[in-house]
Amino acid sequence: MLLKPLKSSKLRAAGYDDRARIMEIKFANGDIFEYKGVSPETYRQLMVSPSPNSFFEDKVEEAFSGKRIGKAIKSNSDDAFDALFGAKSNDS
Repeated sequence: MLLKPLKSSKLRAAGYDDRARIMEIKFANGDIFEYKGVSPETYRQLMVSPSPNSFFEDKVEEAFSGKRIGKAIKSNSDDAFDALFGAKSNDS
């Protein structure tokens, strides 16, 4: 599944499968969770939200049970970028 980046302190990226109605979320710690039964509109709202983390906590985390499906491996270039610039976030 193609994950699109999110500007959030806790969420790094999200992806959606229309047919299966499954949303995947990649967290800052590298965990990847799958949420089943998510509507396309909920995914769209997450992607355009000015505060993706708050939207996730209010509309996804409370309404859907997530299943951990993996852990992303962070590259050395990601570490170097974060060391120079820190993680960018729009969350309050």
